[in-house]
Amino acid sequence: MTKKLIYNIGIFDSGAGGLTVLKKLRQNLKGVNFFYLGDTARLPYGTKSSETIVNYTLQNVNFLKTKNIDILIVACNTASAYSLPYLKKNLKTPVYGVIKAGANKAVSVSKSKRIGIIGTRATIYSNAYQEAIKMLCKDCEVFSNPAPLLVPLVEEGLVDGIIAENVVNMYIKPILEKKIDTLILGCTHYPVMKKTIGKVVGEKIKLVDSATPILEKLKRSFKFPKEGDNRTEIYVTDYPENFGKLSERFLEGNFDKIEHIDLTKYRS
Repeated sequence: MTKKLIYNIGIFDSGAGGLTVLKKLRQNLKGVNFFYLGDTARLPYGTKSSETIVNYTLQNVNFLKTKNIDILIVACNTASAYSLPYLKKNLKTPVYGVIKAGANKAVSVSKSKRIGIIGTRATIYSNAYQEAIKMLCKDCEVFSNPAPLLVPLVEEGLVDGIIAENVVNMYIKPILEKKIDTLILGCTHYPVMKKTIGKVVGEKIKLVDSATPILEKLKRSFKFPKEGDNRTEIYVTDYPENFGKLSERFLEGNFDKIEHIDLTKYRS
């Protein structure tokens, strides 16, 4: 059976973090229309209840479905942790989350089977990464710590320097004491601070984010155009002017459209 050519990919996150996933896909796929939704009016998701996170997720999905997407990527770790099983069961559109992708990659690169995770409180306390790793590797030991201040630092552009290093060190030091050899960046904002995080943890520890494994999974599973220009549309629920500047920094490039939307119109 011939695979359908993929043209439309929808991606959502609570804010700008998912742009790190979008950046990786844009750099490696051709002839694709990307529709990115950042729920900036209600970020961060990591401090919300599971019920609220699921409700927000469904509104995000309902909006992206209006773009006739062929693939949905839940680029928010917190939304992946709480909403992915429901989405996979109830959507006809193929759905991919960041947690399983990151867990797979971490297990494949860890030699000592001692894996660390940093993420939002909701992601860490959901135990989604821990359970995903244990399903793949029963012998792996997992050590986690919430790192809630990293998201606002990234949103404010404070990704390096003494303040960023001190905050990263505060969160990661307890995990480093467990002699890990791999650290999962369990929030899509965190790769923007990869240089600072790498400086704190040292060269011997492998840093894993979800963008590359998601790209690898998509290329294995779907057929994409061999040539053609990409189009990127960005939608936000608050402050599109500020988000535009943030998007340029995250994407290291421009985009075709940015628009403010009201997600309350897309309630189930």
